[in-house]
Amino acid sequence: MRIAIWTTRLPKVEWIKEWIKSCPYMNHIENIEYILEKSESNISDMPLSIDEIMLWAKNRSQNMKKSWIIADFYIWIEWWTTNIWDKKYIWWVVYIENNEWKGHYWISAMMEVPNIIEDMLYNKWLELWPVMWELSWKTDIRSENGSMWAWSNDMFTRIDEFATAFKAAICPFYNDYYNM
Repeated sequence: MRIAIWTTRLPKVEWIKEWIKSCPYMNHIENIEYILEKSESNISDMPLSIDEIMLWAKNRSQNMKKSWIIADFYIWIEWWTTNIWDKKYIWWVVYIENNEWKGHYWISAMMEVPNIIEDMLYNKWLELWPVMWELSWKTDIRSENGSMWAWSNDMFTRIDEFATAFKAAICPFYNDYYNM
């Protein structure tokens, strides 16, 4: 089996490998080849809506195929924030597409963004990882367990949030209800 991942960031790659090892649909497969490749999204590098981030994911997957990167699955993950009433929430989007151009999205659980971080992100237009570096003194929190981990006092790790979204996004490829 060949799995293409749109990033070369090793923490994300390792998380995907962990999910696949625990996935009942794939954990029995012995020879999995991972292809790590960045690809273009054909839209802004800073999506401004959930529609744009979903299109961003789909375009990256399809651009890998157009570049003749052959795989059984193409996987993309990224964080996103959304407003619900007067609060901002952070969550992760997972997109998985197969070699037949069929794709499925899923999102992780959401966690409220602390007020100080919301101010730095949305009023001062700073990026999340430098903000978290400044506040937590961790030089690369994005390669560790991430912001949700820091905000939940170690109870909710990136692996936790990614695993749930990955499992939900992979199910439609193996479940007959999605083919009815």
